[in-house]
Amino acid sequence: MRRSILLASLVLIVVVLTGCLAPKVNVRIAPNPIKLSAKQLYADDFNVKGLKLHLSTSGFSVNYTIGGAVISVVDDKGDPALEPITVEIGKGTPIVPGIEMTENGPEVSLGELFDYDGSPTEEQFIKYYNENWKDKVYKVSVTITGDNPTSDTADIRFE
Repeated sequence: MRRSILLASLVLIVVVLTGCLAPKVNVRIAPNPIKLSAKQLYADDFNVKGLKLHLSTSGFSVNYTIGGAVISVVDDKGDPALEPITVEIGKGTPIVPGIEMTENGPEVSLGELFDYDGSPTEEQFIKYYNENWKDKVYKVSVTITGDNPTSDTADIRFE
């Protein structure tokens, strides 16, 4: 009996020390990959719409602080393509494992990426897109900041 209590205590200490009970809000971006066409971008004013953030919790905390979310886009070389978007949350919440929810992600404007002067017609933009953007792959990442930051990355495929 005493041996099993000692063994259970050791297992609990190992779990705590290895971070298995560390509180965390995990994030997953959907869809992944994000597929964009010239017509879709033009119709949506060069915004990526319809992103979903699947959130789930793990670990335990009485007052876990969620600082916010940072959305960034990098080009096919890994260099920042746009200024990161920061959404401040600044809330404390209890964390228990296994809570799942889906939130609408923010619209991400890609307008700055397109080096296109003036207001193109749809046909002009499609031609420009096919010559300069078709088949490129960029990445968008979402980082949930706070006590234990977590992030996910999705491909943006220009098709």
